[in-house]
Amino acid sequence: MPPALILVHGAVLNGGMWAPIAADLSRDYNVLTPDLPGHGKRVGEKFTLAAAIATVTDLAKQLAPTPIVLAGDSLGGYISLASGSALGDQLKGAVLGGCTGNFQGPVILALKAQMALTRLLSPESLKTRLEANIRREYPESAAAILADGITPGVFAVAVEELRKVDFRPVLASFKPPLLLLNGSKDWAHVLGEPRVRRANPRAEIRRLKGLGHGVSILRPALFAGILREFLEAHGLSGTIAPAAG
Repeated sequence: MPPALILVHGAVLNGGMWAPIAADLSRDYNVLTPDLPGHGKRVGEKFTLAAAIATVTDLAKQLAPTPIVLAGDSLGGYISLASGSALGDQLKGAVLGGCTGNFQGPVILALKAQMALTRLLSPESLKTRLEANIRREYPESAAAILADGITPGVFAVAVEELRKVDFRPVLASFKPPLLLLNGSKDWAHVLGEPRVRRANPRAEIRRLKGLGHGVSILRPALFAGILREFLEAHGLSGTIAPAAG
C-alpha cells in the first residue's frame, strides 16, 4: 500500500509553506499539511512539544492502516524525529531538512542571536519585516503562508521546548529510512552532521550547495524531487485514495 505524506512546517510559519510541494506531490499521493499548535489557524493554542507530536501522531492514526512518510523542515524536522517512535511500523521513512543540530553549542548560539535581534523591534515591526522577507525569499509559498498568518511570538517558545530534548537518542532509535538535508550555508546544522552520523549511521545526509536554512521552502521543486526519489528508492511510489477528512 503506497503511503500518505505528512508535511510538517517550520516555526512561525504554517502548513501553507508546503503549497508548491503539496501541489506537485498530491498528483500521486495523499498529502497532509497540518498547522502545529500556536501556528496558522491554530494560533490561539499553546505550543508544546507534546502537542506538536500529537498533531502528527493523531493524523497518522486517522489514516491507519495506511503507511506514513514524514517530511519536515527546521522545527518540522525535529517534530518529525520526535514523532517517529510513536508511529511504530506505520512510519516507513522521513525526509527532513535543517534538523541535524542538537539544541546546544552552535545551534543555540545562532538561535539566541536571532532572538536578540527580534527583541529590538516592536511586535508590529517584526511581523511586517518577516512578511516582507517571506515575500522576497519564498515567492512560491508566500501567498499561502501569509493567508493563514505568521506567528513570530511562538519562535522563542518552540526553541525552549526543543531545548528540553537531547536528539541524539531520538536519532539513534529512529528505525525507518531517514534522509537528512542541509543547505551548505546552514553552518549550525552542517556542524551537527558528524553527531548525527555517530547517533544513526543508517541515516543518509545530503548537503545542498549554495542554500541556507530551510531548503524545502527555498527550493520547493528541488525538495519535491528529492522526496519523490526517496519514495521510489524505498518502494513507496504510487497513488492512493483520498485522505480521511
